[in-house]
Amino acid sequence: MSQLLTEEVSRAGLHLSQWVCWYHYRQCAWSCCGAALLSVLMVGKSGSSVRPVVTFKPNWDKIFTTESLTMTCNVGKPIPADMRYTWYKNNNLIHRGQIFVIQSAKQDNSGNYQCKGSNTDRSDPVRLDVSNGWVILQAPLYIHEGDDVTLRCHHYPGYSGGRTIFIKDNTAIRYWGSDSVFRITNISIDRSGKYTCGKVVSGGRQESSEVSISVKELFRAPEIKVKPNPVLEGDHMTLTCDTSLSPHRQTDLQFAFYRDQLTVQNFTLSNQYGVEMIQLKDSGKYYCEAKTLNSNVKKRSKELNIEINELFRAPEIKVKPNPVLEGDHMTLTCDTSLRPHRQTDLQFAFYRDQLTVQNFTLSNQYGVEMVQLKDSGKYYCEAKTLNSNVKRRSDELNIEINEVFRAPEIKVKTNQMLEGDHMTLTCDMSLSPHRQTDLQFAFYRDQLTVQNFTLSNQYEMVQLKDSGKYYCEAKTLNSNVKKRSNELNIEINGKKDMDYTLQNIIRLLASGIIILIGSFIFYSHMKTVGVAKTMNVEDAEDRVEEQQL
Repeated sequence: MSQLLTEEVSRAGLHLSQWVCWYHYRQCAWSCCGAALLSVLMVGKSGSSVRPVVTFKPNWDKIFTTESLTMTCNVGKPIPADMRYTWYKNNNLIHRGQIFVIQSAKQDNSGNYQCKGSNTDRSDPVRLDVSNGWVILQAPLYIHEGDDVTLRCHHYPGYSGGRTIFIKDNTAIRYWGSDSVFRITNISIDRSGKYTCGKVVSGGRQESSEVSISVKELFRAPEIKVKPNPVLEGDHMTLTCDTSLSPHRQTDLQFAFYRDQLTVQNFTLSNQYGVEMIQLKDSGKYYCEAKTLNSNVKKRSKELNIEINELFRAPEIKVKPNPVLEGDHMTLTCDTSLRPHRQTDLQFAFYRDQLTVQNFTLSNQYGVEMVQLKDSGKYYCEAKTLNSNVKRRSDELNIEINEVFRAPEIKVKTNQMLEGDHMTLTCDMSLSPHRQTDLQFAFYRDQLTVQNFTLSNQYEMVQLKDSGKYYCEAKTLNSNVKKRSNELNIEINGKKDMDYTLQNIIRLLASGIIILIGSFIFYSHMKTVGVAKTMNVEDAEDRVEEQQL
């Protein structure tokens, strides 16, 4: 196998399959090469301490003997002035102070290192490997998605190094070249795996080293959260794009929010989005995105379906009694119900034909004493919260105020009578079929009362002096409704006047008869005289003719 390696090196390159065989052979010999262990900052519940983070400078997880390295114990800010630090290697106390320096490293400096601050837990262990071999593949101590990562195929100081090849999971990712570093820009989690480098060193030897790289999340996929939950209309709704950064990396993130695939807040440094006085129309499927400032890493949350619930249902206006008759006490109610999740006071207002009849109050009722026909109209109500964040209106309710009885009509059989005749006036009307109630009636002549209110709708009169203009009134027992008839002019005549009138009529008829008889006699006489004259003329004419003959 060593002969094969020598031949391949002399050809200044290796066939991939041959290189893989050589790599598998050599990996068993390099037991000192270990993977870098990436620590995770452990943050406990409220009251527990925070684990420090160990960092290396230079930032390599492997070094050669004779090389130096500085370790730092990093505690989250603010750092107390009296903070004390201790260092542990393989669980053994080795040093006090925030910084631990390894000068001219030895192989026995390999191990798992931890640090601890006063009143903190120990950090997670990180692995340092110190090699005395020919080649080591160096990687950063912590690798996160989005990083620009450099892998260095490093040969032992003081010796020359030649061309280098890089392999990932048995596949060459860069063939032999003079550059001893391999750079990965904006590394992603799927680039995790086993990396190997091979290098030609002094004397034409080809040596290799490997490292297992686990690319960590820079931040976890965000989760969108809502407060309050459930959300009621009128609430101040706050959405939070919740995520957490890796403890080994401090960087700013930006956040954006979306509803139904439309942007509601562009990327900003705030991980919250608020909506004042949320409305039902704000319901939808929300999600958020988080990204680094350079946009190397961007992650999206799952969708959260947010249904904005009604704080209270749309009010319904109701009326009692129904139907409503004039004179009733009418009560309107603005009926609604609050969600069980929230208790709050509401105010109510009432309207008729678009005009306010009662401004906003805490009462959901509006009453009208002794309602009149003019109170008919289209009524609706509104309900709102005290801060007016939510206001809702009912449908219109057409309320027709019905007559309890129609306007009365005063009646008499004839409006001309003789003194002493029996005459009865009637105050005639009809009750609504919706209500049965007793009425009272009064009668008036020439604006003066002739009969006060009683349950009788009739009035009798027989005197000559009873002539005049009559009308009547009808009312309910509680006087809530009162109506008046039109006037009726009634004339009562005396008997003597009637006798004189009859005599005059007889005389007039007799005179007419006499005139007719006289006219007939005169006509007959004139007709007789005319005939006689005609006969005398004819006789004279005859005598003249005889004399001429």
